[in-house]
Amino acid sequence: MTARLPLAALVLSCVAIGGAYALAFLPGGAPPWAAWGLILGSAGALAAMMALGATRNGRLRPVALVACLLTFGVVVIAFGAALLLPADEGPGARLLLGLPLRTAIVLYGVGLVPLLFLPLAYAASFDADTLNEDDLDRVRRAAREREAMRGRRADADAPPGHTP
Repeated sequence: MTARLPLAALVLSCVAIGGAYALAFLPGGAPPWAAWGLILGSAGALAAMMALGATRNGRLRPVALVACLLTFGVVVIAFGAALLLPADEGPGARLLLGLPLRTAIVLYGVGLVPLLFLPLAYAASFDADTLNEDDLDRVRRAAREREAMRGRRADADAPPGHTP
C-alpha cells in the first residue's frame, strides 16, 4: 500500500466528521444516522494517521496495515457503542472499572487499547525497519563522498595563491 490511500482515507474521514457536525445544525437536530459519520470518521482519521506515520519508503508493511485495521475496528466498535448506548446514565448507572459505562468504553476502548497496536507492530517489524550493516556502510560511504566534495569545493573557492 502506498501513502496515497491513507492520505485519501484521512481526507474522507475529515469530511465525514465535518459532515456529521454540519448535520447537527439542521432544524430539529442531526438525524440518528449522523452519528455514524462521526464514528467512522474518527476511527478512519486515527487509522489513516497511524498508516501515514508507519509508512516507510512510500510503503506500509503488512504488520503495520494489520495494526491500522485493528485500530479502526476497535475504535468503530468502542466509539460506536459509546455513542449508540441509550442515555440512561445517572446516580444508579452501571460502572465499569470504577467509571460510568460510556466513559469507560471511550477511555479504554478508544484511548487505551489502540495504543498497543502500533508499538506491537513496530516491535514485530523492528529488524526489517532498522538499518543493517549494508545500510550503515552505504551511509558512511555517502558521508565520505560528501566530505570529499566539500573539500574540493573549498579548494576551488579559495583565492589564487592561497594555500590552506
